[in-house]
Amino acid sequence: MKIRRKLLMSLVLVLIASSLMGCAQKAEAPANSESGKLELKQISIGGAGTSGTFYIMAAGFSDVINKKLGINSVAEVTGGSVENLKLIGDKKIEMGVTQVDVAQDALAGRKQFDKPVSVTAVLPMYPNVVQIVTLKDSPINSFQDLKGKKISVGSPGSGILATNEIILNTLGLSMEDILPQYLSFGETTDAFRDGSIDAAIVNTAAPAPWIVDLETTHPVKFIPLTSEEIGKFTAEPYYVEAVIEKDAYKSLDADIPTFAVWITLVCQSDLSEDAVYDVVKAIFENGENLKDVHSVAKYITLDNVKSIGGVPYHPGAIKYYKEKGIEVPSN
Repeated sequence: MKIRRKLLMSLVLVLIASSLMGCAQKAEAPANSESGKLELKQISIGGAGTSGTFYIMAAGFSDVINKKLGINSVAEVTGGSVENLKLIGDKKIEMGVTQVDVAQDALAGRKQFDKPVSVTAVLPMYPNVVQIVTLKDSPINSFQDLKGKKISVGSPGSGILATNEIILNTLGLSMEDILPQYLSFGETTDAFRDGSIDAAIVNTAAPAPWIVDLETTHPVKFIPLTSEEIGKFTAEPYYVEAVIEKDAYKSLDADIPTFAVWITLVCQSDLSEDAVYDVVKAIFENGENLKDVHSVAKYITLDNVKSIGGVPYHPGAIKYYKEKGIEVPSN
């Protein structure tokens, strides 16, 4: 009898131990998504300066991930495209907002990147519109009038700066032909107000919050590009013809012809397929909420998935798109 009681007690202790181990394992398991597959405990998304669309949209994505997937996510203040891609390459952030042309440079390890960055596309965001801004009473009326002027060209590490170097060289100028000022959006607004710059060349969504802010004290004007100037860019797959719509700013009474570069959300290429799938699904299925964050969210559509060229999509993103009938090459 004593032996049987000892055996019974041993069995009870084993069952209790197993139960406690199961509880401990559940408590230590990473936060799961609605599908129970998301393996990441945190997702940091590189944006840019807080007054720019990159950061605003990164914050919107983080909010969706927090609320819909139950994962701690935060938008990071960074220098923009170039820095975001370098941070992804160094495994310091999981995702980031970037220009497609800069992402291609990162993949190839050229220009601002001293080595290739392993990065993949997550979803299309919006076309970033090139906007050449000056004050209403400025004598600047064409691109060539920028020569010799103090021009805000973007902060160090930004995609804006990288693209502006291309814009200047393509249209017959260079950084040596102007007096470049390496300013963020917020700094550019202040510089216009204190008279320390003559103009700014930026590629960002319209309306840009910092320009709207500037308009509250200083009427502005936008310098149009000619069809010939625009054509020098649109030969590349990641540039498209665009206009700054007259309704974007109160200073405008007509659309301004220009061009745009596509913006995409990218991630570390070795993130799990399930993790990226769940993020893409959550963002696409909460598009209406994102439109309240910024009007550019209207471009996050399945129709625009193929607008991102030259940067391979992550397998998790491809899985979601295939479910929706969108075939994307897994190159």
